[in-house]
Amino acid sequence: MDSSKFRISRLLFYFVLVSLFLFVSGNVGRYLIETQSMDRQIGMLLQGVIFTGLTLFVLYILKRKNPYVFENIGLKGVNSLSKLIVGIALPFILLISGILTAYLFGGIENVSLNLSTSVIISILINAVTAFMYEAFPEEVFIRGLILEELHKKFRFIISLILQPLIFICVPITVMALASIFFNEPFTITIDYFILLFTFGIALQLYRKYTGSLWMSIIFHIVYLEVARYISMGGIYDPDVALLEFDETFGGFMTLYLSFLFIVVFSVVVLSVLLLIDKRKNK
Repeated sequence: MDSSKFRISRLLFYFVLVSLFLFVSGNVGRYLIETQSMDRQIGMLLQGVIFTGLTLFVLYILKRKNPYVFENIGLKGVNSLSKLIVGIALPFILLISGILTAYLFGGIENVSLNLSTSVIISILINAVTAFMYEAFPEEVFIRGLILEELHKKFRFIISLILQPLIFICVPITVMALASIFFNEPFTITIDYFILLFTFGIALQLYRKYTGSLWMSIIFHIVYLEVARYISMGGIYDPDVALLEFDETFGGFMTLYLSFLFIVVFSVVVLSVLLLIDKRKNK
């Protein structure tokens, strides 16, 4: 089979793999945490080991068939060093701007930074877990293998829409499997759909602008850590929130900082930068 030509079967194969890998790794970890009293952090780390291990195995098989697979999906090479620096700096600039404007506009008050040892350790451990269980394997499959397959047939603007829709279908498939096999409730809300769709676009634009899948991975981790330890005030434990504050209403920082500043403004800024690049190249 010619790997340079678009194949819907190959696209579906990647989609099935990432959905099954996420389903298996997630439920193994949850089973050990909920029924075998395994420590939550260890259980989540095990989920990451399984998901990343399966992903690396797939990459190993693909590389044997195509020596350039890493270059093709963006695991090697960047468009330019300056663009990579801009890509890395952008989410942190938006993070600081979001916190400052939220405070200045009165969205939050009584703000304090919590740099205790327990908070720093929790963030570092969760960042490793997020890399292994979420950012690396998901980006390899969605913004790597699946997006590269889409690029063989569709223009960038079309793949920019299709890829987030596929991204959304992965957790929907996993939830459907959990509902079928474990009688778990199947729930998806419009705000969750909007978040994943916009987040998927932002991740794709980070890869497009820098030419590196690693930038998508970095942004994925930054978003998760901001959401878990700043916007939501310590999703796992309120005592390990990096930033402590009082909101004007519940969920304000999740909407204002995580969604508007980190995700939406990333889409806006990167779209402008890509348009500027396009005009320069004409």
